[in-house]
Amino acid sequence: MLKALDAYLNCGILLHGCALAECELCRHGELVAFSCKRRCLCPSCDAKRALLFGEHLHQNVLLPYPYAHVTFSVPKRIRPFFKFDRMLLKHLYHAAWRAWQDAVDDELPMLKTGAVMALHSAGDLLHFHPHAHALCLYGALDEQGVFHQLESVDLEFLARCFRDHVLDALLEAQLLDEETVRGMQTWQHSGFHVFVGEPVSPDDADARCFLGRYLKKCPVSLARLELLGTEHGHMVRICSTAKGEPRSRTLDPLDFLAELQCHIPNTFEQTVRFFGVMSSRTRGAKRLALDFPGSLPLSEPPHKPSAQWARCIKQVYLVDPLVCPKCGGTMRIKSFILDPRETGRLCKHFGLVAGRAPPPLSVASLRYTA
Repeated sequence: MLKALDAYLNCGILLHGCALAECELCRHGELVAFSCKRRCLCPSCDAKRALLFGEHLHQNVLLPYPYAHVTFSVPKRIRPFFKFDRMLLKHLYHAAWRAWQDAVDDELPMLKTGAVMALHSAGDLLHFHPHAHALCLYGALDEQGVFHQLESVDLEFLARCFRDHVLDALLEAQLLDEETVRGMQTWQHSGFHVFVGEPVSPDDADARCFLGRYLKKCPVSLARLELLGTEHGHMVRICSTAKGEPRSRTLDPLDFLAELQCHIPNTFEQTVRFFGVMSSRTRGAKRLALDFPGSLPLSEPPHKPSAQWARCIKQVYLVDPLVCPKCGGTMRIKSFILDPRETGRLCKHFGLVAGRAPPPLSVASLRYTA
């Protein structure tokens, strides 16, 4: 966690490394700072990652059939289990997938479906709220590779299946006993909630890319954060209007960092999983050919999205950083600079601030104990 936070503090600061871009026409130069590339922490880096993932999902993974956005959430009663042991989050993936399989099999038995699922751990106000977002194939494929679309989804049945699979996993992990499980299964409002959106047409590329980006949504949004100056020091306010009315939560900086670090995934931890006929686009085509001897849906060769940072910035912020602000010519990356002394010299030449130390602590904000 400390490495991730330290890397985020260095993100976008010229002193920690930058690239020198120069215009081919007028020789105007600019410095472009390196990014931290941290997951679920840096809004800027996550925006680029989400953009690339959405394109990859639409172009290489999703089949040319309708998909629905589905969310699975669990009650507050069992959320602490997942907060203090991230290894348990795998049970939410499997429970959500098995529940969707049960719902599809209830209407289209003996057929095969698929889903892409991403686990989000942050609520609107950054509190710990583990839930799964999924793009589920709104139907299934038969043995001949023919797609059969669902007419509707029984939400109550889907929620019950999800509840039972989660409770069975916690029971097997010895985190709940049988009496507690039976009691939770009798609750009128169990807290296990499922939402199923309207199916998205395969021709709606914008909607499919948007839903793909949403699977990689960063838990932190700068638009919903405010830094407040009070008589007790600085405070962080988190704002939200998700439920139709403005809500906010105010934390001191250390509490804000403590809340934030709960949502940073561990090294090598998967945050997106592929299930069923979508488990892998490279292996999946071969597996589908074995499972479905009939004709498969035609698809174009896999397209690799361009990972150029300039193109991503242009799509997100509608500004092309490689267009010269003076003459409108094309700017090219000339060199990469890692030496802080060289960076400082160039920043002085361009009239930029290479970096600064954090502000000093206020004596009034320090707490002393006898």
